[in-house]
Amino acid sequence: MSKLKVASLFCGCGGSDLGMIGGFEYLGKKYKSLDFEIVYAVDFDPKAVETYNANFKHKAVCADVTKVDFNDIDEDIDVMIGGFPCQSFSTVNPTKNTNDARANLYKEIVRFLHTKKPKYFICENVKGLLTLQKGEIIRKIVREFNGEGYFIQYRLLKAVEYGIPQRRERVIIVGIRKDMDILYSYPTGVNTLSHAVPLNKVIDNLAIDNQKYYFSERAVQGMKNAKNNMKRGLWQDLNSPCLTITSHLAKTSINSRDPVLMVDPDKEIYRRFTPREAARIQSFPDDFSFPVTETSAYRQIGNAVPPVFMWYVAKALQDCIKAPNKEARHYPTFEELESSKNWVQQSLFEPRALYISKKDKETLIAYCSKTEHKKLSTNMMFNYKIKDSDIEKHPELLRIRHLILHDKKAVIGYYIVDSVGLANSSTDNNDTRFLTYELEGTSEPIPIIRGNNFDKII
Repeated sequence: MSKLKVASLFCGCGGSDLGMIGGFEYLGKKYKSLDFEIVYAVDFDPKAVETYNANFKHKAVCADVTKVDFNDIDEDIDVMIGGFPCQSFSTVNPTKNTNDARANLYKEIVRFLHTKKPKYFICENVKGLLTLQKGEIIRKIVREFNGEGYFIQYRLLKAVEYGIPQRRERVIIVGIRKDMDILYSYPTGVNTLSHAVPLNKVIDNLAIDNQKYYFSERAVQGMKNAKNNMKRGLWQDLNSPCLTITSHLAKTSINSRDPVLMVDPDKEIYRRFTPREAARIQSFPDDFSFPVTETSAYRQIGNAVPPVFMWYVAKALQDCIKAPNKEARHYPTFEELESSKNWVQQSLFEPRALYISKKDKETLIAYCSKTEHKKLSTNMMFNYKIKDSDIEKHPELLRIRHLILHDKKAVIGYYIVDSVGLANSSTDNNDTRFLTYELEGTSEPIPIIRGNNFDKII
């Protein structure tokens, strides 16, 4: 097949773009070229564009995306990618304003979808997007994407599960135009946290010659005198993956939440990562150049989507396009739509009970406590305490594909079940477990619920 044409909004230095096209090597593994080519890229930061253009054949445009006329793009676009700026959604920023201009830059993606109508799109953002305003921000964004004619899925992915030595977690939103009969399946992880790629794979030497990367004795003493509740001296275990690399590495303080390296514990010698070490942690190959100041390089690296991470996401899209899933989801048309704030059948369901659909045995209605709602927002997971005898009596609970959650007052959400598992309870009897559903967000409408369509099973 001919390569699909890709437009990249908010391209930065090009981490996502490199992952999208492939053809690079990282930690001895070759990530083959994919069936995508970048034909348009834009970013507001001239230094990021300088780095981008030093590494890619197709040159990025330095421009304010809000002022770009997308009709001027000559090419027909098959795929749009965009990690819209996330500072307003970040869990690291406690003073974030979700109504500032940066928080509304996702509307430029909406405008692009309206104008160019690509077949597919992929967006990346921080984990905090799921939790802000109790999930209303992500729901608002999904509604607007859906309104442009796309089926939407979103899921929290962990970079550490894709061969990257970093505990980075990001929300990946995938849109499929409604006339495209394919189902996107998120990539399967290649390793777990317990078998993660360790930091020592990308750090050649703890002790280096250049003294500018070391913290002064005064800084170390200040850390030791800091309050006990402060996050300080977050030195990284070389045998484990690193904490998340951020955009302010150039200003890293030993008292900050940024990861650092301990060179000598006896002498209390600490240092920050070099730009190349930070780039390796982000899965940039060593031949990816940063022809800018170190301050700019740190910012670009921290803001980037790890190329290896994006490669797996893009490869999954390529696989779905090449071999459409025979069980591709045909999104149902319902007689009427009922919003989560006006679910009139709510009184049908008892708190803390489980109800299963008589029609397909794959749709479950469950009560979600405040504690589980928090886990849901943070990790896109839902746990339900259950006994072994219940599983034996109702094995269909292990085959659920759609989950409707409510909190007695309103519907919390309607989700696609990505996987089902059973976990042992550490506090209850041996026959008590947690039924665990890993979820994906969806733009499918909540189905009409009628009392005679569901059975109470627990």
